[in-house]
Amino acid sequence: MEKIYNNPWFMKIIALAFAILLFTYVNSSNNRVQTSGIDGLSASTTDTIFEVPIVVEIDQGNYYVTGFPETVSVEISGPSSIVLNTKTTKNFDVVAADLDNLGVGTHTIELVAEGLSPQLDYKIMPEEVTITIEEKKVETFSVDVEFDDSLINEKFKAGSPSLNYETVELTGTASTIDQVDVVKVVVNKEEDITEDIVQTLPIVVMDAEGNKLDVELNPKEVTVTIPVTPVLKEVPIVLNQAGTGDENLNYELGISNQSATTVAIQAEAGLLDSLSSYPVDIDVTDITKTTKQTIELPVLEGVTAIEPEKIEVTVTVTEKKSQENNQNTTESNQSSSSSSSNSSESNSSNGSTQEEIEDSVSESSSTSSSEGSVDSSSESNEEENE
Repeated sequence: MEKIYNNPWFMKIIALAFAILLFTYVNSSNNRVQTSGIDGLSASTTDTIFEVPIVVEIDQGNYYVTGFPETVSVEISGPSSIVLNTKTTKNFDVVAADLDNLGVGTHTIELVAEGLSPQLDYKIMPEEVTITIEEKKVETFSVDVEFDDSLINEKFKAGSPSLNYETVELTGTASTIDQVDVVKVVVNKEEDITEDIVQTLPIVVMDAEGNKLDVELNPKEVTVTIPVTPVLKEVPIVLNQAGTGDENLNYELGISNQSATTVAIQAEAGLLDSLSSYPVDIDVTDITKTTKQTIELPVLEGVTAIEPEKIEVTVTVTEKKSQENNQNTTESNQSSSSSSSNSSESNSSNGSTQEEIEDSVSESSSTSSSEGSVDSSSESNEEENE
């Protein structure tokens, strides 16, 4: 037995056997690792990517396409790691390809995905879409503003609305653009408005029947500003003499343009109700002859606006002496007339008095004569009796 163990060939055979055994073990371990890796890669999964936009390949300068949904969903299947990476990055496109070759008309097309890993299978939902290709038309329209004036407080009024963009560019099919009848924004506001209105609103495009049209707008919305101001009240202008004038002169103030004798006032409601006239002071200092002046109307406290802002005033100058002489002459004439009247009345009175005296004398004479006759008659009777 010792001879066998001491035989060099025996030891070589044993070493070879151990080498073979070790090789077999190591190779088996590698196969298990590789199989495990392959199994991991080959684990398949399915997931859905939502809201994927569509890339439309067409000459957009000449054609306009309608019928596409805004987005589609894509279901992908394959190795889980690739599916997860694709869903995270979305590094692919859904394309409607080569539409130029289809020409004008209605077509049903299939959507395709570009940029996906070849290890993935996919399904686009919807798979097919029906589109209409028409000649493209671009036209510019003015934007109108729709607003209900009755929402304004009765003591205020709305001014003309202004827009940050007065016009809008509409892009669509030629047939759709030809149907455009109304391009407007609608101002919505509560009642009893007393301040300026500022709103950013979407532009509405409709046909003659009030149906909204499918067009592209640039811009899509505008900012509307509507000024709201107090109502104007018209009152007469009253001219007041001011300053230090010449004592020997008279000043008469008047508005040169008789059609501009009133002023329109914009003010707070309380002040507006209390104003019945608009006073304007005219300085006559150093004015010695008739003259015309352009006067800027003063803005009273509480007044926010006036119209007109200026008036032309005529200052008519006359001498007081001349007027006084005329007045004295008039008074003298009136006095003379009064004296003549008094004289006539006096003469008339004297005449009446004289007549009264004469009548009185005549009556006295008659009475005396009568009495004398009575006395004589009495004496004659007495003598006869004797």
